[in-house]
Amino acid sequence: MANSKLIASAGEHYVTYMLSTLGFIAALVREGAPTIDILASNLHASRTIGIQVKTTASAMRTRGRGKNKVPHELQFPLGHKAVEHANPGHVFCFVDLLGQSDNLRPDVYIVPASIVTKHYEGQDIRKHSYFRLHWPVSKMLAFQNDWSPIVDLLSDPSDGG
Repeated sequence: MANSKLIASAGEHYVTYMLSTLGFIAALVREGAPTIDILASNLHASRTIGIQVKTTASAMRTRGRGKNKVPHELQFPLGHKAVEHANPGHVFCFVDLLGQSDNLRPDVYIVPASIVTKHYEGQDIRKHSYFRLHWPVSKMLAFQNDWSPIVDLLSDPSDGG
């Protein structure tokens, strides 16, 4: 359990760091908050969003054997509550620590909550005791290290940012 908390913490701290490099204010919320891990705002505090961070040490899953082995899907822990309590003003950041290599920057897949909730619309997600996001690599590539969903939500045309 301690390892999973360290992994989760690494993802949250990395996302917070990246938001600060983009010029936003980002704060971790208390542990156990049911809907968000990070509260982010623009510098003028005229726009604020909640961010749910889901982190894994290594998200890539392959298919095939030997020379036929190819990237197939990315898997992240998700949890029932994360989907059930998400609202359109939230964003999911799925952080892949890439095997926790010291030489690689994590990949972050920034997905608006509306896309995640729409994907699971009409499904009984409670039928699985452990709930994970399983999306094909091809679907996730559109979100890889693309911070524009957060930038768009926090930009305020009236203050030039």
